Amino acid sequence: MRAASTDRRPRASRALALEVTAAVLIPIGVIVLAMNWFTAYGCFIHACGNPRPSNDITYAVVAPVVVVSVVWTIISAWRREAGWVFLWHAVMALIAFAVVILCAVPSFEVSSPEPSYTPWSGCAEFSGGDSDCLGG
Repeated sequence: MRAASTDRRPRASRALALEVTAAVLIPIGVIVLAMNWFTAYGCFIHACGNPRPSNDITYAVVAPVVVVSVVWTIISAWRREAGWVFLWHAVMALIAFAVVILCAVPSFEVSSPEPSYTPWSGCAEFSGGDSDCLGG
């Protein structure tokens, strides 16, 4: 019969490996989300972009991975009672959640209505009846 202490070590090492993996995924996901937002809405030399379906898919896949990774690192560090590591994960969690919220790519296109204006005809008639202007 195995001792209870040897049964916990593989579980603890797997949890630590998952925590490290999640901690590596968080900054990668934050960078991917920021770049995804910039490619969806950024302006490149007089050409501004609109979100494409690939931007929506990227956000829909990466954002939940980042959120789950943040939650896992916080829970794992708390269970291990790792004080400084827990504090580091908490700071990274705040940054990651801010990026997830601020870099959201909606699945609908936001457009403003075209302004209504009368095009300038090039004629300014002030004299009261010049034949150079239409209608006057």
